Amino acid sequence: MSRNEEERRICLRGHHRLCHCRWLTAVLIPLMIGLILPLGPSLALADTRTSSSSVLIIYDSLDVGTEREGNVEALKRLLAAFQVQVTVQSLDTYTAGALEGYSGLIEVQNRSDLAEENSDYFRDLQSYSGDMLYIGASPRAKMVHALGLQVQAVEKMADLSIGPFSQKSIHLPSIYNSNTPNVQEYGTLKIQDTSYPYGMSKGGYAYVPFLEKDTLSEMAVSYVLKDWVQQRENGHNYLLFKEIYPFSNLSLLERMSDELFEAGIPFIISVHPVFNNTDYPSMERYINTLKYVQSRNGTILVESPVVATTIQDLDRSLYRQMEHFIDVLAEAGVVPLGMGTEMYWSYDEHFVQEGMSFFDSVVLFPDKRPVHKAELNRSQAFPSSLYSVTQSYLQRYLIEGRMIDPPPMDLAITYDFVQTEEELASLTDQLRNTWIHFEDYKNEVHAVATEANQLGSERGSLILNGTNIGIQAGHVETSSDYEYKQQEQKSFETWFSVQNRIFIIIIFITLFVFSGFLIIGYRMYKRKFYK
Repeated sequence: MSRNEEERRICLRGHHRLCHCRWLTAVLIPLMIGLILPLGPSLALADTRTSSSSVLIIYDSLDVGTEREGNVEALKRLLAAFQVQVTVQSLDTYTAGALEGYSGLIEVQNRSDLAEENSDYFRDLQSYSGDMLYIGASPRAKMVHALGLQVQAVEKMADLSIGPFSQKSIHLPSIYNSNTPNVQEYGTLKIQDTSYPYGMSKGGYAYVPFLEKDTLSEMAVSYVLKDWVQQRENGHNYLLFKEIYPFSNLSLLERMSDELFEAGIPFIISVHPVFNNTDYPSMERYINTLKYVQSRNGTILVESPVVATTIQDLDRSLYRQMEHFIDVLAEAGVVPLGMGTEMYWSYDEHFVQEGMSFFDSVVLFPDKRPVHKAELNRSQAFPSSLYSVTQSYLQRYLIEGRMIDPPPMDLAITYDFVQTEEELASLTDQLRNTWIHFEDYKNEVHAVATEANQLGSERGSLILNGTNIGIQAGHVETSSDYEYKQQEQKSFETWFSVQNRIFIIIIFITLFVFSGFLIIGYRMYKRKFYK
């Protein structure tokens, strides 16, 4: 590892704060400035990644195979959207004293036998004075007292509604009310003609009876979390397309960009990186298309590369490859503003350091097939992290398809890139008629840094190495005449060519003579037959 790269890694760990020490002498200041200036982009990213809050999630079981499977994963993604650093532990792995140092605690109850009176966790919980959120049917006595809860176990179906969303026939494990004044209520659970709140909070305490992945409860919890983590700002809606590769239909991608630009809809595309053969015409066409998309008010994100199942064979130069791809884009005038990846990347030391360290903004997709290299139980928090939901999810739960009020957190409504013109026509018609207002990702501050380039955005402008760049671009045709493999000098090429011609002539002469013998033989046999 080079000296510059090692210094850069040190800066990313936060050691750059030494540069601000007041006791530096006048002799040392010029030397320190000389060391720090080349690493400016990395320092900026390190500063912005300091999380203001950290939360410990304690769960009793992942409840695999039940309706509650995946609720811990959903909770982790929601917290990331509120820029919270998360540590996840099961009750079985908890160690005494672990609660110290966390600004918040979330308990997830997935089983009914949660009582752990003789455990280290239970003893630490008695003296814990931080914020608490409990998810489950049987809240702790501390939570019951703080919110004045009156809980009743039930086995009924209820209709859930919150904000512009609603879902019918949700299995309800318990109902509750509060006899304490000034308790904030969230959503409504309706059983026949009686209504109960979905969530409650007061001060640093909050409670919801259940959380299930891919149901409306996932979105409903975000309303509770917004107040619980003291998020002051409202969220925004962003339109995002993924599953875009160099071999995708790039003409269709340009068509889609034109359609959305004419409709006044800003959008984001998350594109897969290319690590090798970046001088090929196919790569040039890819970059030209991305540059054109950028000119049509589109924003570029770099999507994480596909990780091989055989993780031991993973290329260990991921850092260099990601840096190379970003630099190739920058040289062409394409400014990526963040990264799109599955959530498990933010819980893996290798992927955080080697793949995500260039970005201060991410969009975290649900995990499909986690393949860890160096798994951690603590996440990397980012200053900007969009919570992604599919269009089909919103379509299921949005009342009349309208979402006029802002969401609790920044929301990326994701689509897979279309494959045909018919799909494109249907998609653009749907987006033109939507009641959802999409924001321009470039209006926020985003930063991407490599050793050679500083990229970012602010107030709608793209910035490349300190200069605002224009985003005008037209269709560019790329020549297909390219020598993919350099021709090597060949020995005896002329001799072999002459030899081949001689052999071909000999073969033709042989065939001619053989044909003559066949004709002579045929005539002799015919005369003999007549006699």
